[in-house]
Amino acid sequence: MQKLEKPAIGGGCRGPSPFSLSGTFCSEVHMSKPFITYTAQVEKLKNEKNLVITDDDFAVESLQNISYYALIGGYKHPFIDIHTRKYINEACFEDIVALYEFDEELRGIFFKYLCRVERKMRSSISYHFCKKHGERQEEYLNSNNYGNIPKNKNGITKLIKMLDMMANKNKDHEYLVYQRNKYHNIPLWVIMNTLTFGQISKMFEFLPQNMQGAICQDFGNVKKNEMIKYT
Repeated sequence: MQKLEKPAIGGGCRGPSPFSLSGTFCSEVHMSKPFITYTAQVEKLKNEKNLVITDDDFAVESLQNISYYALIGGYKHPFIDIHTRKYINEACFEDIVALYEFDEELRGIFFKYLCRVERKMRSSISYHFCKKHGERQEEYLNSNNYGNIPKNKNGITKLIKMLDMMANKNKDHEYLVYQRNKYHNIPLWVIMNTLTFGQISKMFEFLPQNMQGAICQDFGNVKKNEMIKYT
């Protein structure tokens, strides 16, 4: 198998393709392991790594659907001897698949509730900001409307630069272009839909303390430091 970089959570493997039409690709990237077929992968796990596999067809299908690297590379560790790199305690292929599926289900549940928190954060920030400053885009582009303490200065400047680009230049979102052309103004509650969770978190961090407190109350009076940590 080709040795690839570790993938991000929830995604497939990253890295160059293990296939080469010219025959020179492998030597250029100094691959330490050659490409082998799904069947050969199964045989290697059984004969070299002592993994119990009772259903070869199931193993091949699982490797086809998930990939060797994402499944074996990502979930083998509880089942192997760290010194011999072989499977112990009669570990079987189904154990690894079960752990993968558990992790996948857990990530799905976490993502579901994370999306709810993100959605509420967008709504709460835009509501409390606009309640105080109104709907004009000039207000969220004004650094004086943020918590202007020295440590926030550079971060606020970057935030406003990003918001200004979204309000005045971005053409990737049709609803921004519509608001810009028709009303010559894009309210914060519209802009909020374009921001990533990280950008939303930074915006919360740079708001004045009294506004942060109002937002925290929307989440059951969560403390400000806890809110920053959660987001």
